[in-house]
Amino acid sequence: MFRILILFCLIFSSCKNLDLLTLYDMEIENTEGIDGFTSTEIFTTGGSDEVWGMKGKEGFCNPFSFSAYDASVDYSLVKNPKQKNLADTSFEKVDRKYNLPTVKVKSRKRTPKNSIHLKTDKNPACEWIGMGIGWDGWQGKDMSGIMEKSAIELMVRVEKGSITRLPIVFILEDYSENQCYATASYLGIEGGKIDQSWTRVVVPLQTFSYIKNKIDLTNVKQLLLQCYDATDVYLDNIQIIKYNHPYKRLEENLTVYDSISPIPVFSNSLDGTWGIESGHCNNFSLKTKKDNNFISVKTDSTKCDWLDFGISWNNWLYTDISKSVKDFSLQFDIKENIFKPFVISLEDYSGKKLSYTYVKNSSSNSEWKSVSIPLYKFPIRKSKIDLTKIKQIHFKFAYDTDLSIDNIQLTKN
Repeated sequence: MFRILILFCLIFSSCKNLDLLTLYDMEIENTEGIDGFTSTEIFTTGGSDEVWGMKGKEGFCNPFSFSAYDASVDYSLVKNPKQKNLADTSFEKVDRKYNLPTVKVKSRKRTPKNSIHLKTDKNPACEWIGMGIGWDGWQGKDMSGIMEKSAIELMVRVEKGSITRLPIVFILEDYSENQCYATASYLGIEGGKIDQSWTRVVVPLQTFSYIKNKIDLTNVKQLLLQCYDATDVYLDNIQIIKYNHPYKRLEENLTVYDSISPIPVFSNSLDGTWGIESGHCNNFSLKTKKDNNFISVKTDSTKCDWLDFGISWNNWLYTDISKSVKDFSLQFDIKENIFKPFVISLEDYSGKKLSYTYVKNSSSNSEWKSVSIPLYKFPIRKSKIDLTKIKQIHFKFAYDTDLSIDNIQLTKN
């Protein structure tokens, strides 16, 4: 009887310790990371196979390379250090001779993989320009419980000048290849601009289109970074942080349903554009006449080979024209000096295009005229474009074209 009592006490004691241990483990699990989500570090340094999209000999569509820059160093403070005047320094001359053995050193130049350098001129031959990070060893990550209370934080800098927008679309992809999207808004850039100092940028997870795009948040595969414009930035310390997004979720803000005519694409300013006044090529520029701005197209083959520009009339939000595409016409004013047929395309966020070649139907003249192209003339059925995720309207010209375009809009037929 005494032995049975001792055995019973031992069993009861071990069960009690097991309960305490399980409870302790649960408390640790709930306090680690963000409510138990521990895959918070997306990128700090390279060196593993989690990062892909490396620029190579055949990879001109891949904008990514590693950089030695480190977000822990503020390079704006050491860019132009004050040098001491060595002429005022006296040295004692010492005549010494040393017989040292010859040492052969085999050196290999390697770039420390401290940060990510994204650089692209938005090559028009590339359907998709970007890279990906399958962080935490490519395992499926359950982010379903943190989307409303977290954000992607990263440190960003440029080599020269400053920018007020980050031309990158952030994409979360699950293991079924479903994707949801977000961009870094002006409010997410600390101080409103990015310069030679490392700048904190925050992209709230709540702004991703995961409700509309039905991504499996319990099995997230990777983070994709897609460049939608010419880009030259350095990224470091990409991580997921706790974040309280101060704005109410409005899922329809992620997709714009254009139905009220006319829909302005370009009238006077360059909001949501790329390729115009790019800095290194003057083929496309903004000109002013009588307080009115228009787009000047002069594709000089002797100066540069930049032949494209694009306009996102809803400033890179997703535009759904699937229900009204046949009800609209693309209208613009044009003045032709040297005309050659050019291609107008609607492009979705996967890079697919719905294209139409504009050929003038009258003789050239230097006067402004209005052109209207019904969208039903575009090959809608043959195209595989996703009309619910329109990204931009894209113009591609031939060499030695000289014309002007203004008042681009979508109007009811």
